[in-house]
Amino acid sequence: MQQPDDDVIVRAMQDELKRNMSELSLPNLDKPFFMMYGISDQKSYSIMATLGSIIQSTEAQQRFKSTTRVLVGDYSFNDESLEDNLFSGPTAREINLPLDADYNGIRRSFWSATDKVYRDAARHFARHKETLKETGKTLSDIPHRSFAKSAPMVRMGSLPATTFNKAEWEQKARNLSSHFLKDPSIINSAVMVQYSEGYEYLVNSEGTLAKLPVSLITFAALCQSKNAEGEFTIKQIMHMARSSEKLPSEQQLTTEIQNMIADMQTLANTPKFDDEYSGPVLLMGPAVAELFSRALFEGRENIMANDNITPLTGFQFEEEMAAMDGKIGKNIFNEAITIKAKPKLRSYNGIDLLGSYEMDSEGIVPADEVVVVQNGVLKTLLNNRTLTHPTQTANGFSSGPGVLEITLTHKQSEKVLKEKLLAQAKKEGLDYAIIVRDAPGFGFGLMNVYKVSVKDGKEQYMRNAILNPTNVKTLKRILGASSQYQAHNLGGSLNVELGGSNQVMSFIVPQAVLLQEMDIQPFRMPSLKEEEYVSNPLKLN
Repeated sequence: MQQPDDDVIVRAMQDELKRNMSELSLPNLDKPFFMMYGISDQKSYSIMATLGSIIQSTEAQQRFKSTTRVLVGDYSFNDESLEDNLFSGPTAREINLPLDADYNGIRRSFWSATDKVYRDAARHFARHKETLKETGKTLSDIPHRSFAKSAPMVRMGSLPATTFNKAEWEQKARNLSSHFLKDPSIINSAVMVQYSEGYEYLVNSEGTLAKLPVSLITFAALCQSKNAEGEFTIKQIMHMARSSEKLPSEQQLTTEIQNMIADMQTLANTPKFDDEYSGPVLLMGPAVAELFSRALFEGRENIMANDNITPLTGFQFEEEMAAMDGKIGKNIFNEAITIKAKPKLRSYNGIDLLGSYEMDSEGIVPADEVVVVQNGVLKTLLNNRTLTHPTQTANGFSSGPGVLEITLTHKQSEKVLKEKLLAQAKKEGLDYAIIVRDAPGFGFGLMNVYKVSVKDGKEQYMRNAILNPTNVKTLKRILGASSQYQAHNLGGSLNVELGGSNQVMSFIVPQAVLLQEMDIQPFRMPSLKEEEYVSNPLKLN
């Protein structure tokens, strides 16, 4: 990718921000005390092939405003302090950024957005001041949020020379997708390659300046078939890395696709999981990372600090402590667990940690390591610059957790873990236990499992099971864990180092974890049994 004209982009952002900080005002309303501009500038490629032919190949350059934030008031009391509706959306006056290094075009684009956001923020803050006055209370007496101060930070990075060869990857996609021709029972298949690289720019009124490189390549192959009962089965493989060199070789991908096709043939004759199960479960591979991801980041109890406040209604309110803020210093996890956030860690055992970032989306540079849980005790929460509780600090996690290292004092082999699994199942009077070895299919929940007989230890492969949602309490019931560790990247379609809903999370976790109890239910796969009037043409070959 050709490097953008940084001087023009940065200068335009800084000049327009400085002008607006100096000149923005409305009669009888307060001026802004903080302003932040962000730009995402990326080039992307998308390739899709099926049955040996390219069906899509696109190349696009995108440049858009990632943030236009204006705060009115001061750090302790501002337009975001009393309500959970924090941000103004784009309007009809929004002007897109130019793709060229156009100084005036960039300034005009930010001017149009800033004008709208400031007007809303100033009026919002005026209403907040009236609300506070009418309560007859001081700010410290009511639920509110403040905005943390930050020293100016400068981070200017650069991408290595690009090595993505579009024509080469088109040919690989053709080659790899052609393997599905060998099995006519597969009714749908595709091979996809997506690559994106570029920069995230950030400037703010505190003097922070950032230009952070972003890059991600994703390879995915998926296939779908239908058994004799008309039930669909789906399998996929996926790899993500920062550069194409870090992906598996074409030979290795070929082997993985051939194995996936063989698995699809096996699944056609695999019995369905048809029980309601509650008991010990041994999770292995990516399912371990998915377990911790859901337990730590979904639901009310979450290690991300809570931004929400109790709204004022008729100038009355109820004191309500955030779910996890009040539990800092308490033992709420299994005492074997220690969790450390390491947002700047770039790789682990040769695996790119795609969730890593140097600076978060609000201009805060996090520490290299933050201890979140130590020996089961919650030490802190991961927070952005919005503070709603005395325990909160702006520790640089507005872009998400980044990289989490989860270690357990257990150090057991797979053989020992399986023995403990069966012993626990026998103790509970169960006929079998569950092992999850398959990577999750399309999100944690629906997957194939192994039923393990308590009597003789024999395993039976079962399809279409659902692992029920997990939470922090699930992590209290850990009976064992592997001594070996591995890295996994979860979620996201872009490695956006300055925020965004597609932020990748990276986990360093044991290769296996034994839970004392987990609920598993059968998934009723929809069936579509149709009469076939004309056979698949692939069957003629």
